Amino acid sequence: MTDLTHLRDLIDLAKEPSSERRRELLRGVTDLFLEDPGAYTNLEAEHFANIMGTVARSLETNVRADLSMRLASVAEAPRDLVTQLANDEISVAAPILENSLALSEEDLLDIIQQCSNAHRTAVAGRSDVNETISDALVDHGDDEVVKALIQNESAQIGQNTIRKVVDRAGKSDQLQEPLVDRQDLPPDVLHDMFWVVSTKLRTRILERSADLDPEIVDRVLAQTERKIMKDANRRTDERSRAQQFIDRKVELRELSETLLVNLIRANRVPELICGFARIAKIDEETAERILRDPSGEGLAIACKATRLDRQTFSTLALLGAHKMKRSVKATRDLLDIYDQVPQDMAQRAMRFWRVRRDAESVAA
Repeated sequence: MTDLTHLRDLIDLAKEPSSERRRELLRGVTDLFLEDPGAYTNLEAEHFANIMGTVARSLETNVRADLSMRLASVAEAPRDLVTQLANDEISVAAPILENSLALSEEDLLDIIQQCSNAHRTAVAGRSDVNETISDALVDHGDDEVVKALIQNESAQIGQNTIRKVVDRAGKSDQLQEPLVDRQDLPPDVLHDMFWVVSTKLRTRILERSADLDPEIVDRVLAQTERKIMKDANRRTDERSRAQQFIDRKVELRELSETLLVNLIRANRVPELICGFARIAKIDEETAERILRDPSGEGLAIACKATRLDRQTFSTLALLGAHKMKRSVKATRDLLDIYDQVPQDMAQRAMRFWRVRRDAESVAA
């Protein structure tokens, strides 16, 4: 048990009305506590917390911020006092939110739900962010909060949470680059990002896929296949008219690049999607995404990987299944992409895009 004589003397200072005397009291109590914070009993620590917390409430922001800075790195800091400071205005709360190990997961979740986005951003930068905290940050935070989380390489982020971020990134440019650059982003999620990012980032995605360990890719694709198979088993076996049309063309051995060109010229988009999916060996959802992508970059990669003729690609790109018709100049720019994309890089991308079709085929 520590000698509390000095502490009682400091308590007497609390009777003084002046702010300066109360600041002196706070400094003195804090100094005394920090001499050996791990040596106090729970009761003594509670006394310290009550005194420091009560005095701090009556003092200026800069004084409370100084107290927060001094306690942020002290794991034995009284929890009640730490949570009081963590819920203060952000200039006071930030050091505690960013560093204090005295805050529990429950404390952090309460702060995420109840405090400002500035508070959430501070929490997002912590070194001990787990999957539960990450999910709460994404659910309650704005894009600045999510960006801070994604840029925190030590943060643990669950797969469902990552998919939420990918969905948001489709409408938020500021999330796209940090997400593509995150080193632990699963390869299949990385390739899903292809459809929502800029040309610059699409190139980065393709380059990153070239560096992936083949064993990791195989494992990720197997996991994705299993999930897709479960979804496919729930679907109806009914075939659409467009699918029936393509089935018939396959039977007659008439499914070809020429047919694709004729379909796009006739504006028979459903049949085009089904036919393109069959030729490229991808599922129809991915085929539609490729054909309706306004940039045409996915189409260039798919055609290059599938070895479709350059002229076929040019026609599909010029007439397009997207709402806005592409200019001749834009089509020429796309032809440059088609010419410049290495065959092996295009085929790596297609491997990810084909996994859905392969899984559905097994399920069927």
